[in-house]
Parts: sequence; C-alpha cells; structure tokens
Amino acid sequence: MSGDRPSLRTQVASAVIRVGLGVELVSASGDVLAEVFRCDADHTVTFSAFVAAFPLDEVRMLIERALDQLDPFEDGTPLIPVNQSVDQ
Repeated sequence: MSGDRPSLRTQVASAVIRVGLGVELVSASGDVLAEVFRCDADHTVTFSAFVAAFPLDEVRMLIERALDQLDPFEDGTPLIPVNQSVDQ
C-alpha cells in the first residue's frame, strides 16, 4: 500500500443478496473504505467509496486487484470484452 496508510489491505467478499463478488479496501481497524463489486445478475462492475477521500494510488491498487481477482463473471464472460481495453 502507500506510505501514508501502510495498514490498508484488500479482501474478497461474497454478496449473496447482491448476487456477486467484491474486492474491498479495508483499514487496520476493519472498516471498509471502498469496494469494487462485480454483479453477476446484470454483468456490471461498480466502484463505491465509503470515506470522503483517500490517495489515488490506493484507488488504482484496489481496481487492479479487483480486475485480477473478479475476472471473469460467474458465467465465464470476461469483465472487459476482448476488443476493449481498461483505458477506453
């Protein structure tokens, strides 16, 4: 993580009611600061922040881990279509 908040970590969490899987950014005290959530019901991926602000490098790290750990959707569909890049 960043030098400012070295105690942050990520965890993967399943959400049965929301029909999907998320990667959460968690503080040392166990508070969830942000999440990237993969909804298998409608094939969407969302980012949610639960605090006012934190460094961009931590957002980037969370998104990179989510892309790695949440791909593909439950039915095998890739998170990002083959003909599309993350930068588009």
